[in-house]
Amino acid sequence: MSDRENLFRPIHKGIRLMLYQLGSRMQSTNFADVSEGNRLVARMKHDLGNSLSTCVLCLLRSHSSHEERDIFSPMRAHDPDIVDIMMKEHAEIARRIHEVTKIGDEILTVTSPAQRIETGDKLNQEANELFAFYLSHLNNEEATLVPVMWERFSDEQLRAMRAKFYDDLPLPLFEVWMRWTLPALNEHELVVLFSGLKKDSATSRFPEWLRLAHMTLDFDRWLALREQVCLDFPNGAEGGKRT
Repeated sequence: MSDRENLFRPIHKGIRLMLYQLGSRMQSTNFADVSEGNRLVARMKHDLGNSLSTCVLCLLRSHSSHEERDIFSPMRAHDPDIVDIMMKEHAEIARRIHEVTKIGDEILTVTSPAQRIETGDKLNQEANELFAFYLSHLNNEEATLVPVMWERFSDEQLRAMRAKFYDDLPLPLFEVWMRWTLPALNEHELVVLFSGLKKDSATSRFPEWLRLAHMTLDFDRWLALREQVCLDFPNGAEGGKRT
């Protein structure tokens, strides 16, 4: 595994964890139970039109827009063909998200247990198609864009791109992403990520990265990360409740 800056691996691992957990919950949901089924739909798609919403489908759609603005844009000058392919995949993801939300809306209007079970089956099928496509898309981005990034950009330039990607997010949304992303990384990936963040003069959010790592990682992983990267909290204060 390369120690070079990889803008995709951390966030993509967080997205994969999100999809795995949602898929597990969805297939065990009893859609005949109105309360249980509707809670699942709300978790998936509540307030989809709000860019600050933290529902799963909202996060997926928000990620695509931020990626296009902060990563695809500087990449286009170096390999426009690959960027165009990824943009087409983003458009297909948006279409599939729309189909899933339509079925979710349908479930919310159905009261018959038999009809709810049937519609729940449709939701599972359509969501699985979305998840499969999205997971394949993540692999495609990593296989095609990361080599171009490493060829065309220095690690310092990549860190500046990462700073723009994350620092422009409202803090509550940044926190949501980190609660998915940081626990999804293995020890080596955490060390590579935080070593790069420690060197990054472009980001203003390093204290927030530290705080959220302290809050979301289990104690042994946090301790190993802190020792290997020599991490210190500002003013020596380790704020925040561990989860």
